[in-house]
Amino acid sequence: MKVIYMDNSATTPLCDAARQAMTEAFELYGNPSSLHLLGVRSERIVNKARGILLGALGDTAKGRVYFTGSGTEANNLALFGTAYAKASNVGKRIVITDSEHPSVSACASELEKRGFQIVRIPTENGIVNEEALLSSVDGKTFLVSIMTVNNESGAEYDIKRLVKLCKRVNPDVIFHTDATQAFMKAQVNAKLTGADLITVSGHKIGAPKGIGALYVSGDVIKRKAISPHIFGGGQEGGIRSGTENVIHIHAFGAAVEYGMKNYSENLKNTEILRKYAVDALSRLDGVRINTPKSERVSPSIISVTVNGIKSEVMLHHLESEGIYVSSGSACSSHHKGVSQAMTAFGLTEDESDSTIRISLGYNNTFDECDALVSSLKSGIATLATKVR
Repeated sequence: MKVIYMDNSATTPLCDAARQAMTEAFELYGNPSSLHLLGVRSERIVNKARGILLGALGDTAKGRVYFTGSGTEANNLALFGTAYAKASNVGKRIVITDSEHPSVSACASELEKRGFQIVRIPTENGIVNEEALLSSVDGKTFLVSIMTVNNESGAEYDIKRLVKLCKRVNPDVIFHTDATQAFMKAQVNAKLTGADLITVSGHKIGAPKGIGALYVSGDVIKRKAISPHIFGGGQEGGIRSGTENVIHIHAFGAAVEYGMKNYSENLKNTEILRKYAVDALSRLDGVRINTPKSERVSPSIISVTVNGIKSEVMLHHLESEGIYVSSGSACSSHHKGVSQAMTAFGLTEDESDSTIRISLGYNNTFDECDALVSSLKSGIATLATKVR
């Protein structure tokens, strides 16, 4: 049975460039902190990848990229690192949206328990409520964290505009964006958007799992407005201790380099494919596409509600025919309950519980989209009958 993989927002297959880079790095076993030749060679590999990421993020001058073990760790570093950088921050305000990834929302909830003020801005229909944002950011707000692309609805937020709105009220506020679902699929540029902190992850763009990074602006570094929350040997400029994962860092850099070289072509292919899939899905009875009303929508993500059929049931029907999608965020799949992101979007709990996420990659094809639609159609016919 042919495998049709349409769960690219959960993770992506290794791209050839990353695979080759990993093979090369297997021979570079020196510790990047060692002063001998083998260590220096490893250090060069790490710094080369750092430079590639900084170039992709639009800041090769003053900003810095700190490698982490995942996008989740990078988000933790962004929130806890800024919260505890200054003793005066304790008790002050952090603003997030009501549909952030769990690696942001769970951090915010923990900080709330520790005495920080957390304000959650509505994102109904995939639109950040700007009025609520402006009324929430004040002189006591030190951090705003708003994702670039929602990992379940596909809504893409105008980070450049949101940064301007927040800094107009409080020029000193730090703006963090979790760009995990946007990097290499949409514009993620520190210089153009003005974002101070940007989270990216390797396994979402063809690199292996277990590698992420946090971009930190020169201004935040200068102000010492971020501090480590993993301590040890002082690697990564003292911000993230622990021996660097040279193999995965090298692969991350290679995947980014490949993604930049093919960005326009890959984006165009995915946009064409998304339109084709959406048009076909729209013709199915009992199916509703949850299209965000945001100005831009991710070309990769399609949220589909199948009336009366639980997402997990439909997911396994598709899997039986070799088609792999998801019932929402992979990071939340082991937790009971409906999707917070989709109820924030405006779905009822029952609708959210009947929603699947199709996430395309540039390597998917029209034939695969046809197979998906055909399998959904047969699933609706047979599973709806069983429900009755």
